[in-house]
Amino acid sequence: MTRISPENPEENAARPHRITDFARNEDGVITIFTIFIMLMMLMVAGVGVDLMQNEMRRTALQNTVDRAVLAAADLDQTRPATDVVEDYFDKTGLREFLTDVRPNQGLNYRTVTAEAFMRTNTQFMGLLGVDSLPVPAFSQAVEDVPNVEISLVLDISGSMRFSNRMKNLRPAAKNFIDIVLVGPSANTTSINLIPYAGQTNPGPFMFGRLGGDRYSAAALDEDDGGIDELFNNTQLPSSDDAGTGSDASVRYVYPNVSSCLEIDNSDFSDDRLPSDGYYTQTAHFMNWKIASEIVRDEDDNPVLFDENGDVVESGGTTRSVMDWGWCPQDQTSIIYASNNATVLKNRIDTMRMHDGTGTHYAMKWALALLNPDTQPDFAQMALPANNLVPAQFNNRPLAYDDSETVKYIVLMTDGQITEQVRPKDTMHTLNPTKHLGARSSDRKTITSKSTNVTNFKKQCDLAKEESRNVVIYTIAFEAPGTPEDQMRYCASSTGHFFKATGKEQIAEAFATIARQINELRLTQ
Repeated sequence: MTRISPENPEENAARPHRITDFARNEDGVITIFTIFIMLMMLMVAGVGVDLMQNEMRRTALQNTVDRAVLAAADLDQTRPATDVVEDYFDKTGLREFLTDVRPNQGLNYRTVTAEAFMRTNTQFMGLLGVDSLPVPAFSQAVEDVPNVEISLVLDISGSMRFSNRMKNLRPAAKNFIDIVLVGPSANTTSINLIPYAGQTNPGPFMFGRLGGDRYSAAALDEDDGGIDELFNNTQLPSSDDAGTGSDASVRYVYPNVSSCLEIDNSDFSDDRLPSDGYYTQTAHFMNWKIASEIVRDEDDNPVLFDENGDVVESGGTTRSVMDWGWCPQDQTSIIYASNNATVLKNRIDTMRMHDGTGTHYAMKWALALLNPDTQPDFAQMALPANNLVPAQFNNRPLAYDDSETVKYIVLMTDGQITEQVRPKDTMHTLNPTKHLGARSSDRKTITSKSTNVTNFKKQCDLAKEESRNVVIYTIAFEAPGTPEDQMRYCASSTGHFFKATGKEQIAEAFATIARQINELRLTQ
């Protein structure tokens, strides 16, 4: 029942309508909504500002941790790892936020882990009850020097005489040696240095161990290319007459100064050392007329040398740009599993150019010397009586699947693979002095260029099989076209293939490869 005030019954009757109208009235609502939205936008923007400031501080802290552990993990670093990390934080004014440093070091590795923590005071998020944000940073760096086995394969063919290629190669290859054998890594890194020309010379010891059969000793006059018997691998019976020459006290004989094995196509089907048990010796010969070229200076005048090999202005003799032989002579043979930088660099400085480009032979030796089946041969070479491999490496090559061992082939060439020619008569009296190119009737082809390329690719494919996982770097040094394609094919990837022209580029190619082998890794 409705009650009406006796004082003002009309006013009392209109009151419910006024309340309803007020509830329905929308005047001023948009203003309130706008204020609400603006407050929300300001809050979101404020949160963004706080988060941005927090991320800037986090980035600065993380960068400091990363740089600190990288420097501390370097095996060449002589200061204690903790001191190095703390010093980095001191320099950046963040020392108070460093919470933990944990170094761990072994014979061939160093791991450094560091943690830091700070908080960022908020300016806007405090309105939501969040007064600060956490800023954690964690990093771990490791320089791991595993057992490294490298076959360094260098082209010493006659074409390296052009454009100062050999002159530019020597310092580049020596710098590679210095980089990979720096500091503690030298204790666990072994290098097989493999120079090659038309053939690859494994040296007298390996020649004999694998069943090499030398051609017979024979007398030969000095004028016909005979050499002092004392420098020869074979000697005449003392009762036999030798050749004659400028020194009446010297017995001159047919040159036998190299030790290349005549391996056949079947040897390229696997990654082992030549294993037939019997191999004839590669003859002492040249195919192209390039050995008679003499060293000339920039004015094209012949350079004179004295008996010690030093350049003289007068009174000396000229020197040819390369040594006679399709097979490199023994002083330019393979060096096995060495970590002696002086010995390796001396060989690089003194190796002489020879005839031909038999890259498939070099690749065969490069891979075989990384094959763990070769370990008994290394053990024999490491014996004191032989002294061809350091005693610490008598157990190399290590297993392909050894988790602490990595194997590399670094192959450089300046030309395409050639056919393999030989004199029909291994000991023809003209072989030591007259090239086969002028004696076509005395020459035979034992394998074609295409066959040799196929054998080369077989060895590349074997090396890249997952079970071996040998990393192959290749360098085409001023070798466009076909040789470049051959090097690109053999490389482990396009990133492992390098093109180089001139002194600076060949130096950078070798240095880049060496740095990648010695890579310092940020693991987390």
